[in-house]
Amino acid sequence: MILRRILLAIAALLATAAWLACVHWMTGLERKAPPYLDIDLEKVPAGSPKFYTFQGTPLVLLRTTDAILDDLRTQTIHTWNQRPMPAGRPSFFVYSLVNPSDGCEVEHSPNGADRYAPARPWQGGYYDPCRFGEWDYAGRAIKQYADQDPQLLRMPDLDVPDFEFREQHILRITGVPQR
Repeated sequence: MILRRILLAIAALLATAAWLACVHWMTGLERKAPPYLDIDLEKVPAGSPKFYTFQGTPLVLLRTTDAILDDLRTQTIHTWNQRPMPAGRPSFFVYSLVNPSDGCEVEHSPNGADRYAPARPWQGGYYDPCRFGEWDYAGRAIKQYADQDPQLLRMPDLDVPDFEFREQHILRITGVPQR
């Protein structure tokens, strides 16, 4: 009697598992990552980077402060491309944390941290642990020394992912740079 109940319970479990497997196979109920990443800008504190991963790519979002933007404007002369900060006060920067030239993941280096070229105070940004390279909080590649050979040591800026705004405070990342 007990053996019969045990066998019936096992049969019921096997039938349920078979039914679930069939439904999964027929409907493709695999868990798929959404084709976008929504970031609520109101939940990101200003002044410090927040890190994300989307489609296997590490990303960073930095909500700016007036002090960060003022510093970035003074650092423009030390960037490879000399791209100025946009007029007004951009509220954030978002970019991939993968060095576009070698594919190495770059790492955060906060204000005052040691850096490759200690002649100038470091205001914060990112560095490539695989290769000699630094980027500021706007994702611009930094010249460490004024006499660096641009043919040998020039770095590209960090790549900006595809994004759009949803509502007024939701940033939707829709794609990442492919290398």
